[in-house]
Amino acid sequence: MGIASRIKDMAEAALLTEASVTAVDHISADFVRLKLHSPALRTARWTAGTKVQLRLPGDGWTMRTYTPLNWDAAEGRTELLAYRHGHGPASTWCGEVAVGDGIRFMGPRRSIDAPAAGERILFVGDASSVALACAFTTTGAEVTHLFEAAAPALLAEALQTLSLPAEVCATDTLLDRLRALAPTVPVPYRLIVTGNAATVHAVRRDIRDWPAPPPKIVGKAYWAAGRTGLD
Repeated sequence: MGIASRIKDMAEAALLTEASVTAVDHISADFVRLKLHSPALRTARWTAGTKVQLRLPGDGWTMRTYTPLNWDAAEGRTELLAYRHGHGPASTWCGEVAVGDGIRFMGPRRSIDAPAAGERILFVGDASSVALACAFTTTGAEVTHLFEAAAPALLAEALQTLSLPAEVCATDTLLDRLRALAPTVPVPYRLIVTGNAATVHAVRRDIRDWPAPPPKIVGKAYWAAGRTGLD
């Protein structure tokens, strides 16, 4: 190993946490659930909604962001739900990752604040938002879920496997379904919308015309057509 490689490995060891993949569950063609273990996870400070930034294998420094589903500090374990979006390096890795593989990541770090137990949440998202929705189930919050999908039946099937109750609609009907659903959620509530940047912007615009806009909205884009690096 050359000096440059040794320096690179030392830098990664200082910046990144290393963990081992202990289980791989292909929930569907698009979703892969990974179980990770590392003694270093015992000292991490995690709350539902925080993120980790995983370094994909290879010679470069390609990072992708994931929301842990849960975190067992006592056992040094966590779970990630990877969504295979498109045909990029992350999708390739999700299809090839196997038990025994080592991974390195930064975090957990703050992303979206976890709801309090009993807090009412209207959650809007897409397939890239599912991990966050699963993480919020650990909080005791009262969450109403609405997801958009190009193929609603396929996403609904994956959500059923994950035991996540939700309504799934076609993308072109999302705003109509959201307007119909919002009045059924007792106030006060918080509206959280994540996923496609176009959807986040569309919802923000649309709620201005609601008879009773939500008291608070949190929006975060995870992806946008033609762009990379969003989290």
